[in-house]
Amino acid sequence: MKGKIYFGAGAVQHIYQKTAGGFLIFYSVRDYLVFYTIFSCVARIHKVRVIGLCQMVDHLHVLVQTDDLEELRRFVHHYTTWFSQFYNKQHHQRGSLFSRPFGFASKTTSKEIRSAIAYLFNNPVERKQCVRPEQARWNYLAYGASSNPFSVSIKLVKASRSLRAALKTVKQLRLLNTPLSYTLLMRLFGKLSKDEQQQFIDYIISTYNSIDHAAASKYFDGYQNMVTAVNTTKGSEYEMQEEFAGVSDNVYNKISQYLMEQKIIGNVDDLLLLDIDSRNGLKLPLAYYTGATQRQLAKYLHLPE
Repeated sequence: MKGKIYFGAGAVQHIYQKTAGGFLIFYSVRDYLVFYTIFSCVARIHKVRVIGLCQMVDHLHVLVQTDDLEELRRFVHHYTTWFSQFYNKQHHQRGSLFSRPFGFASKTTSKEIRSAIAYLFNNPVERKQCVRPEQARWNYLAYGASSNPFSVSIKLVKASRSLRAALKTVKQLRLLNTPLSYTLLMRLFGKLSKDEQQQFIDYIISTYNSIDHAAASKYFDGYQNMVTAVNTTKGSEYEMQEEFAGVSDNVYNKISQYLMEQKIIGNVDDLLLLDIDSRNGLKLPLAYYTGATQRQLAKYLHLPE
């Protein structure tokens, strides 16, 4: 953040959170969903209006409205602490996952808010994860128009017993405003086919949704106008400094695939169980086979540069 921090009550607050050390934290669908369900539950507890959320592999963008700076701080502290507890237990880590203090910028004019919205939605495009922002799952843009943008509609009469049971479990926990744990997600996903897994992801996101898509759309006079606008402008954020470690975040998927194909790890949850010497030893072959930069490898493997 640049200059003196200004908080505008009632403005849209653009929160930007880097991970501690700049390391990756979102490796798997489970990582994304555990954070998302925690974030959604906490947003309801603190009664903040969420305008946008984008989960990148190594940072977060959040757009919210609240009149109280202390409430904003409590909100951010609550979801980051809760997620860190879940994540550290799963990955055998310690400490906070995000740098402190978090950065934010108050957006008071319609022009500033539209630009911040476009900036948030276009982060996956900037990182070359997709061509258009509505193709990204973890910026949640597509969910403003559909409850299942990345899968076919669920027909309960044709759904497997495992899928029906998984849906019922998620519905019950959402009614209790309880997030989904790693252990539960692993158990529920393990019984589903690949197509059912995509349906299940969409169902979780739509069921737990705390993002007010209508509130974001109103700044563009409708959802379709918003999609058109964010496809034609990247938006801007002069008060934040973003780091781009390489030309594309897609290289991280290549790294994970290589490690699992070579049976170095069984799944991405095993990565951080490797000692630091083992992770250091992976840098040379990973650079050769994936084309990742040294900075990207350090971020992925949680290694100092």
